[in-house]
Amino acid sequence: MTSRLSRFYGLTRYSGLSDNFWLNLVGFQLIWWSLVLWGNAAVPVALLLLLAHLVLHSAPRKELQLILAAALLGFAADSLLTLSGVFLFSPAYLLPPLWLLVLWFAFAATLNQTLNWFSRRYRLAALIGGPGGSSTYLAASELGAVSLGPGTLPAVALLTLVWALLFPLLVWLKDRIEVRHVCVSR
Repeated sequence: MTSRLSRFYGLTRYSGLSDNFWLNLVGFQLIWWSLVLWGNAAVPVALLLLLAHLVLHSAPRKELQLILAAALLGFAADSLLTLSGVFLFSPAYLLPPLWLLVLWFAFAATLNQTLNWFSRRYRLAALIGGPGGSSTYLAASELGAVSLGPGTLPAVALLTLVWALLFPLLVWLKDRIEVRHVCVSR
C-alpha cells in the first residue's frame, strides 16, 4: 500500500523504502554525526532527511505521530537534565539547543525500524537502553557537543539510570501507537 505523501510527490514506487532496517540505520547515523559535529548548522539537512523518511515511509501518519510523541518525551527529559546542570552547552542555553530536538526526531524515527526488535521486550530495552543511551551522550561529550556538568562518572551513572527508564517507555509508546493504528485502520 502506498502512502498519500508518496503519491503526492510521485514516489509511489519508493513507498516503504524508509522502512528498510539498513537504510534507517545509516540515515540515523548520518544525522547523529552531522548534528553532534556541526550542531545547529546541520539542522536543515537533518530535517530534509527526516522529511524524506516520512515521504518514503509505508505509514507516514503513524510514523509522524510516533516521532512527535517520542521526541517530545525525550526532549523533556533532556530539558530537565539541562536545567539541573547535568548538560552544559556552549553557548549556554536555558533549554537544550535545536539540534538536540532534531536529534530526538531522528532517534524516534528508528523506533519502528532499526529498534523494532525491542518491541514488547521492555526489560531488555531497560538493560540495553541504560548503557546504550548514556554512551551516546558520553560520545557527544568527547566530541565537544555537550559538557557533562557533574563530571563524567556521575553524569554517565545518572544517564544510565535515566535511559534504563526512558528507553522502555519509548518502546512502550511505539507499541501503543502501533496497536492503536492497527485498531483504527480495521
